Amino acid sequence: MTQPRRRRAATEEKVRRVLDAAEEIMLHEGYAAVTSRNVAERVGLTAPLLHYYFSTIDDLFVAMLRRRSERIVERMAAALTSPRPLRAWWDLASDPRGTALFIEFLAAANHRPALRAEMGRVAREVRRMQMDVLDKILPEYDVDPDEFPPALVAATMQGLGLALVADETAGHETAHEQARAAMSRLVDRIEQRRTRQHGAG
Repeated sequence: MTQPRRRRAATEEKVRRVLDAAEEIMLHEGYAAVTSRNVAERVGLTAPLLHYYFSTIDDLFVAMLRRRSERIVERMAAALTSPRPLRAWWDLASDPRGTALFIEFLAAANHRPALRAEMGRVAREVRRMQMDVLDKILPEYDVDPDEFPPALVAATMQGLGLALVADETAGHETAHEQARAAMSRLVDRIEQRRTRQHGAG
């Protein structure tokens, strides 16, 4: 009875190591460097054994995205229910590592239909969560949801975070640090006003 459990635990550990290695390669070398040979060498496996766990590289990319999206959904849910939801959301949206990985996933998805479909599913789930919460909390920030709908607020938060990290990662001189600091000040000011007027947090 114990033998199958040991094998299952060993398999889960190897899968975790493979996903960790593939994520590090993608973050530091780009999605195109995520190959069977590169990932297998990083974790001390042969390429054929790697394909025992992931039949194709597409399967590996989808597994990477699913694991990361589970974390994203958990962190986003926690951010949106925190005492300062916009501040927590901005910290998440402008996180360099997470956003840099997302940029690589976007690039890879242009060439991998299975990954593109999975990214669409994740994007819909996260955006729906964001908009549901914004529907409830925007009035606390004295924001008229008819004039500034949740879809706009969500796209602005995510889009600005994505743009700043993209420029920062690429080393572009676009005053991204100044924009990041200004956005942080704006979010803090909005949160402080909400706290004064509605007693949040």
